[in-house]
Amino acid sequence: LLNKKKLSQQADSSALNVLYFISPKKVKELLQEPTEPADNDSLDESRNKHTVLGISGERLTKRMRKELFGAMLKQEAGWFDRPENQSGHLANRLATEVPCLRKVSGERGGVIVEGLVLVIVSLILAFYFSWQLALVNLAFIPPLALAGALQAQDMVSSVGANAVAGSEIVQESVSAHRTLASLAVQSHFYSAFQEKFLGARRSVMVLTFGAQGLGRAVSFLPSLNDAVNGAKKIFDTLDRQSRLPTDEGEEPSAAVRGEVEFRNVHFRYPTRPGVKVLKGFDHTVKSKTNTAFVGQSGCGKTTCLQLIQRLYDPDDHGQQSGIFLDGLNLRQLKPSWIRRQIAIVSQEPNLFDMSIQDNIGYGALDRETTIEEIIEVARAANIHDFIQSLPEGYDTQIGFRGSELSGGQKQRIAIARALLRKPAILLLDEATSALDMESERVVQAALDKAMAVGERTSLLVAHRLTTVENCDQIVVLQNGRKVESGSPDALMRAKGAYFALHNADEAVKK
Repeated sequence: LLNKKKLSQQADSSALNVLYFISPKKVKELLQEPTEPADNDSLDESRNKHTVLGISGERLTKRMRKELFGAMLKQEAGWFDRPENQSGHLANRLATEVPCLRKVSGERGGVIVEGLVLVIVSLILAFYFSWQLALVNLAFIPPLALAGALQAQDMVSSVGANAVAGSEIVQESVSAHRTLASLAVQSHFYSAFQEKFLGARRSVMVLTFGAQGLGRAVSFLPSLNDAVNGAKKIFDTLDRQSRLPTDEGEEPSAAVRGEVEFRNVHFRYPTRPGVKVLKGFDHTVKSKTNTAFVGQSGCGKTTCLQLIQRLYDPDDHGQQSGIFLDGLNLRQLKPSWIRRQIAIVSQEPNLFDMSIQDNIGYGALDRETTIEEIIEVARAANIHDFIQSLPEGYDTQIGFRGSELSGGQKQRIAIARALLRKPAILLLDEATSALDMESERVVQAALDKAMAVGERTSLLVAHRLTTVENCDQIVVLQNGRKVESGSPDALMRAKGAYFALHNADEAVKK
């Protein structure tokens, strides 16, 4: 009756209709209908569906990547200190975890929804036709679903599962025929068998189609799992509010003098709450002077510079405790405004994969700059002559993180970038400690120009004490506290902590 060749030529809907007909006559009439060649409408519809779903998934990926990157940039420095938020993990989150969302929002998402809907509809129809047999046949859904899940890896498993289901129906029919013949009740049992068997077949086949839909959905469960895990991390970042919002706080209108005062400052890093870095640190840096922070590693020198930029807030020890800029507590001021008043040159300068001109110009993105201004600060940083010697001059591409330049050259470009900001406060965090002697000499000359007396407030953190000999004042830190301060000559005469550090530094040189 079920002519497979003709049935395969019918549309999918016709094939399903055959399963629900009770009368064989209707099945025969259906199979005798002339088959028309399929037009391209169904193909166009399928192609359009996949195209729309694909575009939707791609747009979601693009939007989520942009929003996630923006959310990352808004986080405070303490968030980046966590192991799970290191640069490699964040880059991986943008590159691989965001695209995981496309797996359930694009074409695969459509397949999952389609499969789940088919399962639900199939269950409803199966219980409607024969709830007893539907319950029995529900036991076949797990293996069928498993077969569907393995279909992408091994198509033979899926085909074998369908063949087994078909052979069971044939065996059941043959055994029933012997019983009918022996009892001589073929006509009576034929009617009852026809009703029960067709009902059973409808239930079995509907569940089979449903299980196949579930199998298709299950085959994408690994993608769904990846998407769920990735989405959790993504939305955790998107929903997280920075503890130091960059655009919240006051923005003074008066010109910044650059006086920085530390009052009973206590601090511990969020990722190391059990370690106190600063323990009641007090000191006043006068406006437009050069001050150096020195001491053993871990004493809190670099932490002071980070707190001035309000990358972190010190521990709360009352309103009179904290860091004050021109008499204003930094806690009250907008972090973005504070950082516009500051320029920093660190031990390892962060340069970008672009031209020298663009790298220097990044120092003043809040205003229009001219090539003349860039050349001026390059001269002040002792890097102009080197740039001019290059074939492409200021348009020279410097590679990833300045890989085409030496350490001293990168440092001088960073100094030029800092000077272009025209900062009220210049921070130098061991700017020469990673350089050889010749590079240090050239860079130190550039730093001396940058710290010209009366131009701006300059704060240095230095390991090599030769770089702080020209400072107006030196502050010696030990275990998070100030142990002494004064001019270099006065501290040498006092023969205290600075004197001991100086002698140790000289001994290392020898």
